[in-house]
Amino acid sequence: MSIQELFPGALDGPGDDRLPPQDVHAEQSVLGSMLLSKDAIADAVEVLRGVDFYRPAHESIYEAILDLYGRGEPADAVTVADELTKRGALARVGGGAFLHQLISSVPTAANAGYYAHIVAERAVLRRLVEAGTRIVQLGYAQSGGDVEDIVNAAQAEVYSVSDKRGGEDYTKLGDILELTVDEIEVASGKSGEMTGVPTGFTDLDALTNGLHPGQMIVLAARPAMGKSTLGLDIARSAAIKHNQAAVVFSLEMSKTEITMRLLSAEAQIQLQHMRKGTMREDDWQRLAKTMGRVSDAPLFIDDSPNMSLMEIRAKCRRLKQRHNLKLVVIDYLQLMSSGKRVESRQQEVSEFSRALKLLAKELEVPVIAISQLNRGPEQRTDKRPQMSDLRESGCLTADTRVLRADTGAETTLGTLYAAGARDVPVWALDDTLRYVRRPMTHVFPTGVRPVFRLTLESGKEIRATANHPFLTYAGWSPLGELRTGTRVAVPRHVPAPAFFEPWEDPRVILLAQVLSDPAYTVDRKRANVIGDWLDSLGVLSAKPHKRRLPKALFHVSKPQIALFISHLWSLSGSASVAKSGDRGRIRMESSSRRLVEDVSLLLLRFGISTRLTETEPAGGARAAYRLEVSGEDSQRRFLQEIGLHGESRKAAKRLLEIVRAVEEAGAGTAAVPPRVVEAMRRVMSVSAAPRPVQGMGVAGVGAGAAGPHAGAASDRRAAGEPLREVAAVLDSADMDLYAVNDVLWDPVVSIEADGVEEVFDATVLGGHNFVANGIAVHNSIEQDADMVILLHREEAYEKETQRAGEADLIVAKHRNGPTDTIVVAFQGHYSRFTNMAQQF
Repeated sequence: MSIQELFPGALDGPGDDRLPPQDVHAEQSVLGSMLLSKDAIADAVEVLRGVDFYRPAHESIYEAILDLYGRGEPADAVTVADELTKRGALARVGGGAFLHQLISSVPTAANAGYYAHIVAERAVLRRLVEAGTRIVQLGYAQSGGDVEDIVNAAQAEVYSVSDKRGGEDYTKLGDILELTVDEIEVASGKSGEMTGVPTGFTDLDALTNGLHPGQMIVLAARPAMGKSTLGLDIARSAAIKHNQAAVVFSLEMSKTEITMRLLSAEAQIQLQHMRKGTMREDDWQRLAKTMGRVSDAPLFIDDSPNMSLMEIRAKCRRLKQRHNLKLVVIDYLQLMSSGKRVESRQQEVSEFSRALKLLAKELEVPVIAISQLNRGPEQRTDKRPQMSDLRESGCLTADTRVLRADTGAETTLGTLYAAGARDVPVWALDDTLRYVRRPMTHVFPTGVRPVFRLTLESGKEIRATANHPFLTYAGWSPLGELRTGTRVAVPRHVPAPAFFEPWEDPRVILLAQVLSDPAYTVDRKRANVIGDWLDSLGVLSAKPHKRRLPKALFHVSKPQIALFISHLWSLSGSASVAKSGDRGRIRMESSSRRLVEDVSLLLLRFGISTRLTETEPAGGARAAYRLEVSGEDSQRRFLQEIGLHGESRKAAKRLLEIVRAVEEAGAGTAAVPPRVVEAMRRVMSVSAAPRPVQGMGVAGVGAGAAGPHAGAASDRRAAGEPLREVAAVLDSADMDLYAVNDVLWDPVVSIEADGVEEVFDATVLGGHNFVANGIAVHNSIEQDADMVILLHREEAYEKETQRAGEADLIVAKHRNGPTDTIVVAFQGHYSRFTNMAQQF
């Protein structure tokens, strides 16, 4: 029901029957210009947001262009069409032909900024109309609320309309000085050559040779340590002392406050005297001299609130063109906004980190990203920060197994660290949830911390710190935020390794026989060759409950893996059919947990999912571990592609017939998160769904209402194959992403404290995640940084310390050089850090 129907006459006026303010031609001209010119994208992004477009199709195209631009990729009709296709939105916007029509309709791309302002103005007018409608509702509401509250709410509606996102929000220092001095006067009336950008700290410059183009530097500290002051000190050094253009994007302090701090540091006037207006005559003299010296410095300051990375990128690009920008400082990372909906804050900060590195490389300038540390330092005796304290990072234990993409075998983080391994190929998820090869550049220790054991329904386990992120359907979430029942991403299948080393089939079968028999021995006198071969694999030296599959087995061919599992399972497991005759089980047992975990990993080469459980020991016997093939689809794959021998062959053949019948009847299941099921219900509603899917229950997708389980939507979950059919009919990118990917969603069973020990993290280039213990895990923002500087002041924790007035710049990571700790002086009354080197 409309407002007019609720309150007759309330909206009467000359324009109540008109369309909302809009200019479709201007919108199309903006988009066409952006498809033609990168400069046009920079002009438009400073003025427009996606929601400013009147037509949803135009908003979709705009967002696709910005995503490509943000990733440093070309944005033209072909690439944008491809991006929209990936999102399942190309048909909705009018197809590829419409994109070419946008380009041909542009008068000139040079006027993109003017077109953007027209679109933005129409968007403001639409918001004004909407605000007026809401104010009318407030005025006619009969809730009996306080009139002042209603007036305040009405004012807030108007203010929200006038909220501006101006393009050139950066301001030259000289333009701010006069306003800052005015504020100070009001308060008074109340009674060695280097190749990089110099930091102003001699020892730090000697260590790093300055900050170099393309570098991303993370400057991190706990609150109130002075990280913003240190970032401003480096910008001062570049712009004022060395006349190199620098920009400071401050999401925390205003332009005036930054300028006041800068003047305090440069003129050596106590900041509190400037704030209180108690400056002496000699202070004013020093201030006047300082203003003359710094007013022409190429230092730019931008204090725009809720700044998005796209805005920062566009402004930096413009400053690079106009003023030869040399340094960017962003204060600080956790206050940035992506300007779009994201799955989780973890993912958002990771995207910022990656994009800032791309920004540094594109503009060929060093980018300093100021970041806040978590509470890790407070938990240590010496309070010194470590890289693991970066707010968005987490850590894993040394025994965590990493899946290698070259050999197909697993190795531990502890082993990689001890060996100093570099550029180890691993599997990582890309943006479409597909596994791709990515290099794990190095593993590094992050201290001794409390760890927790995460156990999933499939039996998979991993030990990690509370802040280590795992991929859930809602996005990357820290372990501490997971709950029982939360579904975590695990591999649906594992790709083949980079190379194969075939064995002779008799050796494959022999290895299966040896591992299936705990008492298997070799007569050394009669079988030296066999014994030596088994010894080389490490099979005979391990006790039965500690046996594992040899690493060499992981890069044999897929048919030989099937041969091995078939013989091992026939000797250590079975296939059986239930008495009801409508289902069955495929399972094996072993006293070695690691052995069944290795078998489970091999089965992922076939896309076969399993569940691992521990059986209760009887009479003091050692515990046994059971591995069971999960779900009809995995059972069918196992029986068709692997099969069994001996006594189990007949039962396996019968079970295969049952599984095929179940799948043909449409009663198979797959673990689809409840949120997907709810999304399916919304998209498939009769009012919105196309005719081909109307009347189909969630459980009956693909099989139709005639399936035996149709209508039992509350108890069943849609399988991936039918979900793909629905995604195609409804053109739903989200559903298609779920249906066609490399992950399954495994529910959390328990999270338990598991002691305190040394933990590690790793850097994975490009993917920012890897497979550990058969689970998708993320890594820290440190990986994008070329340098990590941690700021520590002992006096912040211990007032009576002998190191009062000193600060440590801990260079914890330096990709292109050594690490060290630089001691500097902290002069809080002047709001600056200064050099303790004698030559300063």
